[in-house]
Amino acid sequence: MSYVPRILLCGDVNSFQSAAGNMAIEIVGQIFFTGAAERGENLIFANSNDLDFYKPGEIKIFLNGAEISADELRKLLDGAVDYIVFDDARNFIGRHNDLHSLGLSERYITRENLFRQARHNFYSAKNLETLPEILRDNKISSLLDVDGIFYETDYFLFPEKFPTVEGVIQKPEPILENFYRKIYAALADCRFKFYDAIFISERETENFINVLLETNDLSKNILTFARKNSALEKFLAANENAFEKIQRFPAVNGNWYLIKKCAQKNFCVYVVTHKDPKLDALPEGYKMIHAGHAQAKEDFGYIGDDTGDNISRLNLYLNEVTALYWIWKNTSHAIIGLNHYRRFFTSDGENILSLEAAEEILRDYDIIVAQNAVSNLSISCWQMLISGDDLENFVANIFRKHIALKQPDYLAAFERVAESFTGFQYEIFITRRNIFEAYCEWLFSFLLDVMKEVLLRTNIAEIKNPRKYRIISFIAERLMTVWLRKNHLRIKKLPVLFRKGI
Repeated sequence: MSYVPRILLCGDVNSFQSAAGNMAIEIVGQIFFTGAAERGENLIFANSNDLDFYKPGEIKIFLNGAEISADELRKLLDGAVDYIVFDDARNFIGRHNDLHSLGLSERYITRENLFRQARHNFYSAKNLETLPEILRDNKISSLLDVDGIFYETDYFLFPEKFPTVEGVIQKPEPILENFYRKIYAALADCRFKFYDAIFISERETENFINVLLETNDLSKNILTFARKNSALEKFLAANENAFEKIQRFPAVNGNWYLIKKCAQKNFCVYVVTHKDPKLDALPEGYKMIHAGHAQAKEDFGYIGDDTGDNISRLNLYLNEVTALYWIWKNTSHAIIGLNHYRRFFTSDGENILSLEAAEEILRDYDIIVAQNAVSNLSISCWQMLISGDDLENFVANIFRKHIALKQPDYLAAFERVAESFTGFQYEIFITRRNIFEAYCEWLFSFLLDVMKEVLLRTNIAEIKNPRKYRIISFIAERLMTVWLRKNHLRIKKLPVLFRKGI
């Protein structure tokens, strides 16, 4: 992070710098006061009525040796300086009444508090008090604290004030579990999550852009604070058109910013077919894709899976997996899905799931899959009945071999799913792009090697019975369940509309 506090130092520069070590701090000037302390009035007042004892004219302010007025000091604190920092805590106590009487209660701090609470972001209790209202008014119900700001400022002691918060904190204390729903050691650990907003510290422009890109899949909104006259404030003012919306909420020494990234109507559910399904118009965001188009006898005018980087010629053995591969390699949709010409998600039992309904579900969930049915037979037993005991066992062992080589952490899950009585059916889904990419990278790290070995070691290419030569795709269909068992995703199951007679 690149936040650099700008301070007026009340104390010795050498002593302060020695204590600061390698912490980046800009000392704008040295300041000292005369007033209540010199009159022996060092007690911290108990209530605002005690302010009547102090007259601003009795307090003198000296900046770099020259006397300045209270108004001149306030002007400095309005964009050029963040804090008045006391190098000696005893001096801070002695000057407490003086600065309070000047109305500067939010702008002075001890060096210890600077090093602890204000090293990553401008700290003001008043600013944090206004934050829950901003979140509530903008319907932010899930928030990722990327920099552990609530932890740094001790505001984690007020969980009742905030919505659901998760945090990235390398060395958390047990008490943080009362505030953060979940704590991650690194941002990469959140890669499949999605939040209403990401909460980040103030940064220099380049660093800020990097964080926008790094968290692009995690939320559409960024919450941050920018000081007056900071590089971030200037960047946001100059680049407002780069975002869909920027809201500013006035605060001490700057503004809270709620930044909404430009909306991407980049949603597509591909409907896999190998024949003309004679469908009525599909909902917005749905497209047909002809799987196995490279060897098809007819062209129905749909997108084919045989352009660009493709494995269309393997469709005889892999079924819809060839369309999945094409979508992975040749598209960039932010929300991506796969349905079949006979099977579609539905939320009401009558209509195909709409774009709007899918997006709403993905606010709270990471992936939409088909409801799973329960059977008296395990998944592997069903496939033995379909393909034959020997062939299923032979091909399944080749899967085991290549999963053990390329994805050994998933071998136990593969075995467990094979012996399970249920799983997510049909290999249909709707999810965000980063999750789709991760699944495909995992799946195709071994699947094509399995395909090659099966073709080399069997006569499957000569078998005419589709229940046998499609054994690879039958086993591949269970792999989504295998992958989901090993990843921390919020899974939404929906019923499926099934079109009969096709």
